[in-house]
This record gives sequence, structure tokens and C-alpha cells, in this order.
Amino acid sequence: MPSPFPGLDPYLENPELWPEVHHRLITAIADAIGPSIRPKYRLAIEKRIYYAG
Repeated sequence: MPSPFPGLDPYLENPELWPEVHHRLITAIADAIGPSIRPKYRLAIEKRIYYAG
């Protein structure tokens, strides 16, 4: 059965089940590609907060 949420995985998006998955994944990707793009480019991990109310 195909996912009812194309492009999203509600299991991985649930912050109670995976509280740090996004931060750890972004950090791991940055660590992996950082050496190959320096010094021409700079990596910056920034925090964004969205408020919907």
C-alpha cells in the first residue's frame, strides 16, 4: 500500500519517537561533505522556528 503522505514519513517526523533525528542527520551530512567543499564554500547549520497559530 503506498504511503498516504508522499515524500513524508510520519514515523520519522514524530518528535516523540525521534526527538533528535533531524539535528543528528543534518550534522552528519555536514560533517561528511564539509571537507570536500572547503575552502570555497562554508557550511552553516542554522535553527529555524515556525509558528503556526
